Amino acid sequence: MTRPVQTFSPSFVLSLLLLVGSVGCQGESTHHDPLTLTATLLELLKDPSPDVRRTAALSLGKIGHSAGTEGLVQALSDSDPLVREYSAWSLGQIGENVNTDAAFALVSALGDPNTAVKHRAAKALGNIGPREPTIPLLLEGLAVGAIESRRAVVDAFMNLEEKSAYSALLSSLTDPDPKVRQGTIAALGEMGDRRALPTFEKILLRDDNVGVRTEAAYRLGKLGSQENIPSLEKAAKQDTTPIVHLWTSWAINNITPPPQAPASPTTPES
Repeated sequence: MTRPVQTFSPSFVLSLLLLVGSVGCQGESTHHDPLTLTATLLELLKDPSPDVRRTAALSLGKIGHSAGTEGLVQALSDSDPLVREYSAWSLGQIGENVNTDAAFALVSALGDPNTAVKHRAAKALGNIGPREPTIPLLLEGLAVGAIESRRAVVDAFMNLEEKSAYSALLSSLTDPDPKVRQGTIAALGEMGDRRALPTFEKILLRDDNVGVRTEAAYRLGKLGSQENIPSLEKAAKQDTTPIVHLWTSWAINNITPPPQAPASPTTPES
């Protein structure tokens, strides 16, 4: 005999949300215990109503208990894109306490057909931190993935700040897709590796995409030194695009040392 699917009324879900919001205020009550709430929310995550599943997925992230990991990983395959998005966000809220299987699932979610899910998965990977088994998969996706997947991978690397990906990201600066190139510059910039600055200068002066040139100017302003000012000044003069001119000017001002105050006159000896 098939077990009937349990459904939950809107009033029950609202009451549960109020309990979620009160976790930590009345820790002595078992009804407010994070593990008990997590178990209830995992049941809600299987409800036929997408609204209930969305509420459950989001609430699991607000509680942030690692016991919700497996259910959230399964929900990354939910038919509703918001459930998948909220599940990815919640795994990121659990953060370093999720297992490696969850990290693998989030890497897979970078290939989700929904852009918002990809973005949440990328952010979640950054919150979880680098997991050695997942890095080769990300690098493979960067090399051979479809355009949307490559965009999601560089977004993930921007959040991960994984220094071992430096060489692969440097190669992606010639990607035919401008959003991949822009995201790659951002990822390299977040690493803080100044070896990329000469390449950023070339991109600022030569790339045909406004967003890519703007990102290069911004990252030069964040990481650069006075050695990069000539390239920035050249770009400010030759690039007629207002947004690029704005950020090259900002970069120049940001890395130009402030003028030194004149020395105080010495008191003449009596």
